[in-house]
Order: sequence, then structure tokens, then C-alpha cells
Amino acid sequence: MHASLKDIRVSFGSLVAVDNVSLEIAAGGIHAVVGENGAGKSTLMNVLFGLVRPQAGGIEIDGRPCSWASPQDAIASGLGMVHQHFMLQDDMTVLENIVLCAEPVSRFGFVDFAGARRKLAAGFAEHGIAIDLDAVVGELAVGQRQVVEILKMLYRDARLLILDEPTAVLTPQEKDRLFAILRSFAAGGKSVVIITHKLDEVMEIADHVSVMRGGRLISSGPLGDTSKEQIAREIIGGDLPPARKPQPREPGRRVLAVSGLATTSRSGPVGPVSFEVRAGEVVGIAGVSGNGQAELIQALTGLRKATAGAVALEDRDILALDVAGRRHAGISYIPEDRQRMGLALGATVSENANAGREDRAGFAAGPFLRRRAMADFARGLIERYRIRAGGPAARASTLSGGNKQKLVVGRELARKAPLIIAENPTWGVDIGAIDFIHGELMRMRDEGHAVLLVSTELDEVMALSDRILVMFEGRIAGEVAGPDATRKELGRLMTSRTGGTAEAA
Repeated sequence: MHASLKDIRVSFGSLVAVDNVSLEIAAGGIHAVVGENGAGKSTLMNVLFGLVRPQAGGIEIDGRPCSWASPQDAIASGLGMVHQHFMLQDDMTVLENIVLCAEPVSRFGFVDFAGARRKLAAGFAEHGIAIDLDAVVGELAVGQRQVVEILKMLYRDARLLILDEPTAVLTPQEKDRLFAILRSFAAGGKSVVIITHKLDEVMEIADHVSVMRGGRLISSGPLGDTSKEQIAREIIGGDLPPARKPQPREPGRRVLAVSGLATTSRSGPVGPVSFEVRAGEVVGIAGVSGNGQAELIQALTGLRKATAGAVALEDRDILALDVAGRRHAGISYIPEDRQRMGLALGATVSENANAGREDRAGFAAGPFLRRRAMADFARGLIERYRIRAGGPAARASTLSGGNKQKLVVGRELARKAPLIIAENPTWGVDIGAIDFIHGELMRMRDEGHAVLLVSTELDEVMALSDRILVMFEGRIAGEVAGPDATRKELGRLMTSRTGGTAEAA
């Protein structure tokens, strides 16, 4: 399928999201669209998929002018889109989500789930996918939900597939499997568009790359005509920042002490786990997704009940406290899922920025909110974190994924809590914002805060951590000093228990 976007213009109020962009997407290739958060990448692809109506411009598919009244029209014409934030029904099973709105019907008028299973089984065997079709989606890990989204599109035999940050939460093995699927998809004459911030992946898989900045198309051409460095310069409008590395320093008092902590997950027990985090250090947790990291963080923040063990924050036992109590005790939490946990999407940027602040006198007078003070605080975050938004009164739902993430990060770090738990803090943000967020985490560390960093990005863990704990099958397989860590050593620990004991102190 060949798609053309011609002179597309989209604005949201005074914010111009896409500024007269024309783009060609060829059949039989993989086209990467890259750019800063808020550059207009997702909005442009949402126009192609019928989710956003442009104020100007048009679409052609295989040379024919097309106009979508809704995404259903686009789907009927052979387009499919996997969104950065999942479009799934949490209370339905994997199979029900995959066939939703495309249910196969038997000759008796019932949904032919058996037929759908057979079709999916063939795809599983071909691509090496393993997922429980009867599992409830709301109980799946983030990476597994992404697999379900991809299966929905593949099940519908889309001829043009758009993927928005598809590998943000995938393990290296899952990413390689996905890329193999996409290559075979393109080899069959179909079109693939990837919106991504990961330039290494662009260089690995793309045939064509387009760079957007500030709503405009900066460049578009074959991958062989450019370089990773050139793409990066075009994205940020200048030279790349130098790589960060924490300066050695002696950690201070013990802020977090975890002793024999255990909980449960759908895949089995997690723990017992023991470790500590001191003031002025970053402790990273690495591991293949699904090895207990998410459940451990939920047990620490009060989102999941612990079955054994103890958790002390500055020598105070907090295990009996709820989520709000633990935040008040001194925990800031940057969650992995900003859509469902980090933000109230229907609320304004200002309301989200002020959520959870302890200095109530700063934004409230008795039962009444001081809206102007709240807006001033939000403006400070918008400016400091370079959040591309329509202002404090804009709905959080109008922000791009990366700008949502920057809002969550800014709010949580502004609390100046003794302990900062950061779970995939740079998921879906551009290279300039990644460097800025890393700098903010290092600043907090250097100011004497304790930082517990959980990330599926090994480069991120290695770049920021003073110590690295590696989880495997719900336990700590070993500990590595940050400056001495190598991908080879961490990879070995991530796939076996051979590196150490079940606990680290």
C-alpha cells in the first residue's frame, strides 16, 4: 500500500501541531518518523488513521483521494495502528480484545472463537509468540499488553501498519521478534510506519526516515543517505549533549531498607528481596520484563499487598501505610504507566501538576483552591521541563506521550521527597528530553536524595546507577557496581541465578 499525506495542517487552539506537512509512505518498506516530543509525529499519523481531522490537506491511498469519517473507515481500507498508549479493554481476555469489532461469526450466528484461536495459533507458530489467550488483559504486564495490541492489527491483515513507540516496553528478545515480523510484513509488499525515539532501532530496521520538529517536516529520505548523528542533530536542532556518568561520591544515611520483602504475581512468587538505598546514590534495578520488578515496586509504593518482610523509610516502618500514607512519609513515584497511574487525563495540566503536593497552603485557602497559584506552579514546570502544552488550563489528554511523561517527572521531582522511585522514567521521550530527565535525576542524587531506578533500558541503568541489582524470576540474582557494569555481565545475570544469592544487602 502506498500512502500520501499532502499539505496536512492540524492545530489545537493556538497550538499548531502539524504545519503543512507532505509525506510519502512507499509500499514494501519500513518508514521511521522521528522527532522531539510534541513535534507532530503522532498527530500526523493520527490524521492518516482517521483519529484526527486536519484543518487543511488531504490523503491519497494508492493514488486515490481518501477521506476518513472515523478510524473504522481507515481499518476497512487496510490500515492498522498500534498506539503508544494501549487501546485495550482491561476486563476482557486477550482473545476477546484481539477479535473485538472483527469477530468471526459461525454459520449459527455465534462468535467463532475456535476459528480465531486456530488463526492465531498459526501466527504464534510462525512468529514464535507465546501469550495466554484466556488471560484477562488488566492482569498482564505492560510488555504483554503491547503484544496484544500488535496481534490485533496482525489478526486484521492490515496492509499499512502504523506503530507508535512499539518497543518502548519490550524486552530485547521481544523487540527482535517484532522486527522479524515487521520485516516479513514489508517483504510481502505492505507498508510499515514506526514512530520512535530510539535511533539505534531506526538504523537497524528502517528503509526510510523522516524527521519532524515543531510541527514541520525537517527532512525525509532513504536511510542510506543520512546517519545517526545527522538525524539526532535534525531532531534537536543542534549538537548532541555529551554522555552522562555519575561522579563518584560517598553515599549518606540509609533512606530505604527492604528486608525479606515478598509478594505474589500471576507468574509466581516475588521475593524474598532485601536491599537498601542510601542518600546521594542511585540504585538501579535491571531485568527482563516480567521478572518481578513491577510487583516489587508496587509492594514498595503500597499498590500491591506484601506477603512477608519489612520496608523502612528513614527508619520508619511504612509497610502498614497505604499509597497516600507512603507518599506523605517521603516517597515520590514516577510510574511506568503515565496514562492509567501518573495522570488524570480529564483534568488540566495545572491540576495534575499540583496533585499530591504537601504544601497545601501554597495552593489552597481552607476548602478553596487558589487557581492562580496552582497555574503559576504549573507554568514553572512547563518552562523548566520544556513541556509542549497549550498552557496550565489545557487538558492533560491533549499532551503528547512524551510531554505527559515530562509533566509526571516534573511534578514528582518537585516534591523533593527523600526517596524517588523512577520506573522507566524516559519511556517515550525524545533524546533531548532523555538527557534532561537524566540530568534532573542526577541532580536529585547529588542534592542528597535516594533514587531507586527501574528501567528496561540497560544503557539508562548503566549510565545513572551507582549500584545495579539484577532481578531474575522474582529474586535478586546479583549486584554489580555501576562503574564496573557491562552489558555482557548484566545480560548473564538477567537470564540465570548464577551471578549471586537470592538477596542483596
